Amino acid sequence: MERNIRSNLVSALQLAQEVGARICGIVGLDGGFTAQVADACVIVPTVNPETVTPHTESFQAVIWHLLVSHPRLKANNMKWESVDPCHAESIA
Repeated sequence: MERNIRSNLVSALQLAQEVGARICGIVGLDGGFTAQVADACVIVPTVNPETVTPHTESFQAVIWHLLVSHPRLKANNMKWESVDPCHAESIA
């Protein structure tokens, strides 16, 4: 297996192609196989070669949050965690 190739992801992408699913990717470096087969792919620019993975995964999280909070895509109303002011002292 080539360096940095994740066979499970390649298999998943190949299955997606076989069943006609649309493929969207958010990847680092040159995008590799995902960039080749995706219908839409964002390649996160390399800021620091030592932090490609954390930067890419951080951007993936931003996109995921945008998708799950989009009014036309979310299944349920969003709710935010809160702390009861009466019990705030016991938490601190």
